[in-house]
Amino acid sequence: MSRMPGIPPEERPAVAHVATDAAIGRTFDYAIPPALAASVVPGALVRVQFGHREIEALVLGTSARSGHPGALKPVLGAAAGKPWLSPALIRLAGWMSSYYLAPIELCLKIMLPPVVRDGTREDGFKRRLVVRRARPADGGALPGLVPAPATARQREILERLGDGEEAVAGFCKAWNVSPPTLRKMAAAGLVEIEEKVERRDPLAGRRVLPSRPLPLTDEQAAALALVRAACDAPADGPPPRPVLIRGVTASGKTEVYLQAIAGELAKGRGAIVLVPEIALTPQTIQRFAARFGDTVAVLHSQLGAGERHDEWARIRDGSARVVVGPRSALFAPVENLGLVVVDEEHEPSYKQDETPRYNARDTAVVRARFEHCAVVLGSATPSLESWRNAQEGKYALATLTHRAVDAAELPRTVVVDMRGDAAKAGGKLPVFSDTLVEAVRRRLDLGEQTMLFLNRRGYAPAVSCPACGHREECEDCSVAMTWHRDDGVLRCHVCGAFRPAPERCPACGCPDYRYGGVGTQRVEAVARKLFPRATIERMDVDVTTRKSSHEEILGRFRAGKTDILVGTQMIAKGLDFPNVTLAGILNADAGLAIPDFRAAERTFQLVAQMAGRTGRGLRPGDVIVQTLSPEEPAIALAGKEDFEAFARGELAERRELCYPPYAHLHCATFRSESREAAAAAAARFAAAIGRSDRYLLGDPAPAPIEKAKGAWRFQVSLRGPDPAVLLERLRAAAAATAPAADRDRVSVSIDIDAVGAL
Repeated sequence: MSRMPGIPPEERPAVAHVATDAAIGRTFDYAIPPALAASVVPGALVRVQFGHREIEALVLGTSARSGHPGALKPVLGAAAGKPWLSPALIRLAGWMSSYYLAPIELCLKIMLPPVVRDGTREDGFKRRLVVRRARPADGGALPGLVPAPATARQREILERLGDGEEAVAGFCKAWNVSPPTLRKMAAAGLVEIEEKVERRDPLAGRRVLPSRPLPLTDEQAAALALVRAACDAPADGPPPRPVLIRGVTASGKTEVYLQAIAGELAKGRGAIVLVPEIALTPQTIQRFAARFGDTVAVLHSQLGAGERHDEWARIRDGSARVVVGPRSALFAPVENLGLVVVDEEHEPSYKQDETPRYNARDTAVVRARFEHCAVVLGSATPSLESWRNAQEGKYALATLTHRAVDAAELPRTVVVDMRGDAAKAGGKLPVFSDTLVEAVRRRLDLGEQTMLFLNRRGYAPAVSCPACGHREECEDCSVAMTWHRDDGVLRCHVCGAFRPAPERCPACGCPDYRYGGVGTQRVEAVARKLFPRATIERMDVDVTTRKSSHEEILGRFRAGKTDILVGTQMIAKGLDFPNVTLAGILNADAGLAIPDFRAAERTFQLVAQMAGRTGRGLRPGDVIVQTLSPEEPAIALAGKEDFEAFARGELAERRELCYPPYAHLHCATFRSESREAAAAAAARFAAAIGRSDRYLLGDPAPAPIEKAKGAWRFQVSLRGPDPAVLLERLRAAAAATAPAADRDRVSVSIDIDAVGAL
């Protein structure tokens, strides 16, 4: 029986409160056997009997007694070693469950990836047999202590082994040696065969040259001092304020992050760095690994299962103390966390679009509060929520107004009114303006590089019949199909369905189908005709399906093997290529037509971020913005990177309309195979919320994409300044209407602090 000195028997933990995937939305109590008392602690993974089967469960907490009236089943076993989740992460999961109205099991699930949990049964590591020449017990190499080989073949094998060690499988294959031969030599004391854990390293084969800290500008030094002050906040005081670094593109925010993290590592602490896109991970990893070496780990969804397991294990055992990755890297089990960095904090990709629908930026602020560590949010174009927090003093603010490279200036911006080019072309809108064509040719003559941005993939987003007006739409979604010329099919960008493009109109038989609009495939095709001597590549979802696609495309561009890179928002943020001196932004105002109150903010951010990709070296950069709405502030001000002017105007409108950041906005979406059932469920939910002067309740309405993946969708929005009031009404309405929704086979999802189109 384990002993727990100093704790009276009646107060010793006897009950484990656990969560399991087997039952959503409930926790269960199990008795802790005395023999497992030391192992069954908060965060431990345990085995319990659930019904007639054994399952795994995670311990949320322990107590001396249970509120359950009957006898408790005992915990059957516990995973060896330290707990899988820290108390701070368990607390964070509880906060996420409460705030985002998500079952605790699903919040825990994203913190403990399935590959990690599944690996605990056989410890999850990859092992291999290695062979080496036998050595004396003391590790020396004195003659006579190792038996002499008896045959010429054995002598040859020992010569091949040399003084190192080799994988048995590879050695046998390379030198035509049979495993039984090695085993006989091991029995004779000539060689040693040992099983070793082989790390699956996502950075294997990558050349990383060490880097040293760079001299800081006065603005960078002031930002670093602000971050270090937050890192050094007294442990017995209030949590430090988050730090917002608003720095123009190429102002050196990453160097501030690096030097702040170096200070935390020197104190024995760890750090997490979040980036919004997997495309940014290779470049970011390169910079951090160059500074911190093997102490850097990477976590993202394109890692193999083994790589993800091994990286997570390195973080858990403390051998990796700096974690870099997109959204889910926030939950890495870094002990003694000193700093969390959220780069490009404004990006909507930090918001998860399935339960739990958390925002990694906001959740990072909460984790930092629970861990009593610093959190830094960085962006050239901060979200208006973060900007208002800084203006009100809730966040500390550091501003970088100049580029970090000596003499580097902000790019020169030319806004091209495409209405004039369309008029010259007889009313047909060209893909490239004359201004952009001449600018690209000039870069090609100078040996400089160009990036062309259009946030729409495919070749033609609209396929229609000029005779009868028939449009090609997805059968399962209320959206138009996009023609992809690469494989000659129509694709739905919502559900992924595809079908061959018809040779003639299926409605009237007309053979003259019209392929309208512009996607990245068409931009690439037109560019190849206009610039035949240029090497052109495209980067979008269609060409980055393989694990290393992002890195390969960007690697060729960085090496100068590509003259022109065409891409979607993947290329619009965070990337640093000194030889890029021209950025062309096509159809810059397309996002303004989206029915979303954030449309102007996102347009500003995309244009400003894309403009920031150019002129990052010693040569000046130019930006050409093609638009049909040159007078729009989101476009006119983005080209000048005048964020403060844009924020003033946009915030004034948001305040008047009671939209974020002056209110919280939540959205409930109802899905059903029956349009009538979805609409009725939304109406019941809105009625259950009820009207009040404490919030604004939107009328039930079809979603912007009314039908998606075969389901009809209706929505109810709720916004107001008091989050507690909103959450209480949503919980009450969900509980009151759940039976009817289940009966009518309607699913409901509630998006807290929604960022998508409503």
